Amino acid sequence: MRRTLIALSMAAAGVAGCGPKADGPPEIEVDRTPCSHCGMLVSEPVYAAAFQVPGSAPRVFDDIGCLRKAARAERGDVRVWVHDAADGTWLDGANAVFVASSAIHSPMGGGLLAYRDLAAAERAAAKYHGRVIRSLPELLQTEVGS
Repeated sequence: MRRTLIALSMAAAGVAGCGPKADGPPEIEVDRTPCSHCGMLVSEPVYAAAFQVPGSAPRVFDDIGCLRKAARAERGDVRVWVHDAADGTWLDGANAVFVASSAIHSPMGGGLLAYRDLAAAERAAAKYHGRVIRSLPELLQTEVGS
């Protein structure tokens, strides 16, 4: 335990001294990592998402809807990661296709899922009587209205 705390302290000092460097999405601990927007703990990874703006630490969200609200307030480039609803793995938001539906019961009511594959997103949109949002810019720029 003591070694773990020392290692974490050293890692934190290294990050503070060198600035954040994201090579990928941040680690999420289920029921321990809070949402950067609403404060709720991430309990369902399929809905979890993250983003990072240059020069800052990554921020984690329990719902793609929370990420959407927070990212819309940012200036400049935002690197986004979401979970592929088909297999649960992280996916670069720039390569994601989204499904919006009031029948998708996400943690904060965002009603959004992300997919790597357009065909999978189209099947989910049919299943949930929703609509496909074909890109991250479209997700961030339009009103979803789940």
